[in-house]
Amino acid sequence: MKVLHLRVGAIGTNCYIVFDETTREGAVIDPGDQAESILKAVADEKITVKYILLTHAHFDHLLAADAVQKATGAPIVLHEADLPFIKKETMTAFRPFIKNYAEPQIGQIAQEGTQVTFGGLTATYLHTPGHTPGSCTIRIGDCLFTGDTMFRHECGRCDLPGGDFGSMLDSLQRLSEIPGDLKVLPGHEEFSSLDEERRANPYVRQALAR
Repeated sequence: MKVLHLRVGAIGTNCYIVFDETTREGAVIDPGDQAESILKAVADEKITVKYILLTHAHFDHLLAADAVQKATGAPIVLHEADLPFIKKETMTAFRPFIKNYAEPQIGQIAQEGTQVTFGGLTATYLHTPGHTPGSCTIRIGDCLFTGDTMFRHECGRCDLPGGDFGSMLDSLQRLSEIPGDLKVLPGHEEFSSLDEERRANPYVRQALAR
């Protein structure tokens, strides 16, 4: 498995391209903007994109989803609880950022435990609400793509529509209790690991102390 990382958009969203190096089949996770850069990376690596996986439906994680979907034909996967958030009229708080927003067509609705496969890889959706009702962590191998749930020594905001801090603590506890020292690849900022977050993330420590 190989993971390409691109930082895209006005607020530096982490977009990931994960692919099987043998079959060159892959998935794009959170195409937050700059579709041309994402598609160039796909073409340079000769990747066949089988899925576009969204951790949640905030604008900064899906502005390029429609363009990437049309260019690749890959279905977009999103948790059912976040379906209302893809509509432009629900994004009024983000109006300055969404002037050219094209609502993506969701090809597959995810729930807890939904799995999709590409090449020899399997992506599993773990429902981790708190930032939004449908926020998910996507596990592929030893990597957790945590979206805006778990950041390095932080967690995602819970003060936007649909956010809930109690649910966030539940989700952080769930992630921290996954066995092993998995890699944490968040939706923003730097990478981390589960051991590092168990040790130094104050929100994880708060969740575990309840």
